[in-house]
Amino acid sequence: MGSTETLDNLKTCTQLGGSPPDGPGGENRLALDNRSLWPNGSELVVNMWGQSDFVRSKVIQFANEWSLYANLTFKFMDRDAPGDSDIRISFTSGIGSWSYIGAVAKSISQNNATMNFGWFDDETSDEEFSRTVIHEFGHAIGCIHEQASPVVDIPWNKPAVYEYYLKNDGWDKAKVDSNVFAKAIQANTLNSRFDNTSIMQYPYPPELTLDGSSAGWNRVLSNLDKTFVMRCYPKEGIVRSTQDGVYLVNRVRGGGHEASGIAYYSHFGNNDGQQPDDYAEVSNEGFAWWENGGNVTFGSGVTMKWTLAEDAGKSPLFSRVGFANNGLEKWNVYRDDGRLLYERDGWQVYALFWAF
Repeated sequence: MGSTETLDNLKTCTQLGGSPPDGPGGENRLALDNRSLWPNGSELVVNMWGQSDFVRSKVIQFANEWSLYANLTFKFMDRDAPGDSDIRISFTSGIGSWSYIGAVAKSISQNNATMNFGWFDDETSDEEFSRTVIHEFGHAIGCIHEQASPVVDIPWNKPAVYEYYLKNDGWDKAKVDSNVFAKAIQANTLNSRFDNTSIMQYPYPPELTLDGSSAGWNRVLSNLDKTFVMRCYPKEGIVRSTQDGVYLVNRVRGGGHEASGIAYYSHFGNNDGQQPDDYAEVSNEGFAWWENGGNVTFGSGVTMKWTLAEDAGKSPLFSRVGFANNGLEKWNVYRDDGRLLYERDGWQVYALFWAF
């Protein structure tokens, strides 16, 4: 967190409905309330009440970042157009920025807003539009605040947190407990591992934690945000609710050594720098030609089979290029960006595709 991004200018978001709150919330890992997802492939009608053409155009621009990866689209109504809408946006200052969670918005009267942006004007920077609009539309498609995820354990300095929210938002202890410290119920949540780069991760400074840990100001979708929402709202292929997955990888080591294999993770997503939970070698004498398909058996005895399109390696990033099957369920395969996934025993391991 930069020197100008302190407790004094921290802007707080509130999530309404869904899990865990019956009111606002805090945040910091990507998770979705599985009770509040919209039907996959939905076109969500959005009505904005007021504001300048400039601000309205920025809301449209950054909201559509989600549609690059999720199988959801937003249809923005013209100014003052009649008719019902799924998402209704007000621009009321003094009440912060907030949104209802996912399809909870369907239960809200057409006369009431389901989202508010409390600090936008024609002088707002693109960085602030990006941070706030993508975040609130994340709520609108079902994402909860990450610190509400059932697997996150932030060592909060609770007296400091209580003091901060009392001073800046007028919240009493009960409201802080329900909106910052409460955890979602695992049975109601689809979640990835902790991702402090997620757009749904709200910033908090080291003064609010016992170990001095903090979260920065995230302004764009993280890689995990993209892959996770693709899993929950796939553009094509299979919808899954389990959380494991694999990477199809190429390995290199000094001296011209090359190999390929499949790295398995029980918690898939944002696994950069993590050693896999299981690994199966596909080729130890050069790179595999992944487009030829094949199968391999892990140490656990599970056999993974994959079939890719013949142009999979040249397909657009994050596009679906085939299928994989572990004998229990069928997975989508997507093209990855060839990034360094992890290192081990002198090998550098690069992700070419992923499957979940």
